[in-house]
Amino acid sequence: MPAVSLSGSEIALLTEAMRDLQMSVAEYYADTAGAGDLGRRVRAFLTATQTLNDLLANQIVQAPAYQSLFTTNRHPAAGLIEAVKFARNIQQHVLHIVRPSDDMTLIGGTLGFRVYAVWDTVPANVVARLRRGTQALEPHYQTELEGKEVTATMIAVLRFFAEAVPQVIHRDAHGEWTGFPLLSQPGVNSPIHPEEPEDQAHARAWMDGRRPGGDCRVVCGQMTVGEVPYVYGHTFVGRLTFAPFIETVEQANFDIGLGYPYLEGNLAANFDDVTDRFDNVHQGAVLQSRGEVSSWATQMASLPDRPDWTAPGVLAESWERVVKMEIDTRIPGFSFGPRRARRLNALVPPR
Repeated sequence: MPAVSLSGSEIALLTEAMRDLQMSVAEYYADTAGAGDLGRRVRAFLTATQTLNDLLANQIVQAPAYQSLFTTNRHPAAGLIEAVKFARNIQQHVLHIVRPSDDMTLIGGTLGFRVYAVWDTVPANVVARLRRGTQALEPHYQTELEGKEVTATMIAVLRFFAEAVPQVIHRDAHGEWTGFPLLSQPGVNSPIHPEEPEDQAHARAWMDGRRPGGDCRVVCGQMTVGEVPYVYGHTFVGRLTFAPFIETVEQANFDIGLGYPYLEGNLAANFDDVTDRFDNVHQGAVLQSRGEVSSWATQMASLPDRPDWTAPGVLAESWERVVKMEIDTRIPGFSFGPRRARRLNALVPPR
């Protein structure tokens, strides 16, 4: 399906509207791990979605092409956007509070809890107070949202705009979606990024074909398992690292070819453990470089073909379990969550 094209001046304004939408999803998801007001976050999402939808339908040069996605050239997710419009119109025009259902699922344990909420049923007396045009949208709400898990439907809305109007996506300095990836929830493998495929095999290929998350990676050593050489180390965002990484040498060199920086240096002599400065850190220590990482580590043009090695102060034995857990394929899906969290650096709150 051909995408709707935007002019330069339209892009500048509409990416800001899309940023509001992206952040409404990220902020909703963040509040599912705490005591946030999920209803308020849902209503912000509805407003941001319909604002962007209205602008595209009425204010751009190619508005007729966008409108056709709901009529003659109907997009498979058009009903989802119409369902959001239905809920937003209730919020805007009727004395009824739109919020998730009280029927929520709490998932987690020692590695953190998260609430998985679903969209609530809209009472018939509320629908009766709506204008006929909005009432006509109720079947879309019942099909696309009612009883469905909220985060998944929000991500589906983002996918719609990415497919229909790809120029509208708001990205950070690294080209990543602003607000994404969402934080990884241990034991939950549902998508945490709008571009992430549902199927795990396709998701792995997608992850391997894009830049890793974070600003750079410091390589701490190499280990060969089953005749395949793997490098391991830490992914940094600024001076902080929340997670290790494990990659084949081939994959790391592919990443370097994408412009992602891998560095080599004496991490053991240049960090402090600052885990106690962060709340709700459940998946490992947080390390802080004592200066800029580039002051003690050197960027590598490529990873050379060489025997296994370790950087100064690194114990290869302590990394063996980490490496083998990520590459373990005996239990389908077992290694997917850790692999995704580390590859996307989905252990860092979105910036």
